[in-house]
Amino acid sequence: MYEIGEAHSLADLIEAAHSVEARMERSQAWFRGHADSNWGLTPSAFRKDAILESQFANLFRLSAPSIAPNCPEHTDYVGWLPLMQHYGLPTRLLDWTESLLVASFFAVMDENQDSAQAAIWMLNPGKLNQIVARTPYIPFLTDNYVAPSVKAAFTTSNNDSDRHAISVLAPRTDRRMAAQLGNYTIHDQRIPLETHPDSGEFLARVLIPESAYNKIRSDLSVAGIKRSSLFPDLSTLAKEISNLQVF
Repeated sequence: MYEIGEAHSLADLIEAAHSVEARMERSQAWFRGHADSNWGLTPSAFRKDAILESQFANLFRLSAPSIAPNCPEHTDYVGWLPLMQHYGLPTRLLDWTESLLVASFFAVMDENQDSAQAAIWMLNPGKLNQIVARTPYIPFLTDNYVAPSVKAAFTTSNNDSDRHAISVLAPRTDRRMAAQLGNYTIHDQRIPLETHPDSGEFLARVLIPESAYNKIRSDLSVAGIKRSSLFPDLSTLAKEISNLQVF
């Protein structure tokens, strides 16, 4: 991967993004914010025992319809996978956003975080696909090329693909997904994406030291990036208003 250095403000992060997009031949980057720079780019399902992935997925499909009446059809794997990811179930999807501001918020949003340094990952999705799939286009999750990876999340059979990961699009059917401008990489291997031998061609990282957290939070607030704008529901709004200070 390509290391950019440190950012101490939102302006520094924007400059870093410009430099990465220039390095990526003006391709639009996707972003991901980590509260701890030591975290790798491994989907949540692959941080657990392999067998648990399909067990989690099938238990979710079993119970979810009794709670939410508009669930996908039982065999609509493409419908289930983003839904499970969205509600926090471990999956083989990794979330990315088209917005640097959204990724920055996720990197520094926790005022109680104790990591000494956060990080913003920047991905060239087309270049990743060109390297691992020999094609520069970004398929939808419904694409036949992606179908074996999706199906493998729900079954105990192994996906024989030798792909590391591939960038994919999925409909933003939920208000949060739309607000956060979310996209995904879907992974076939447990190996962190940043360890790919050609990761310097499609992946970059900028570090945020702890001393810069408050400055970036303030910058984001001025830019209108708040929890209620990224999690648009009444409970989030009420909590945000309750925490306002009157001067």
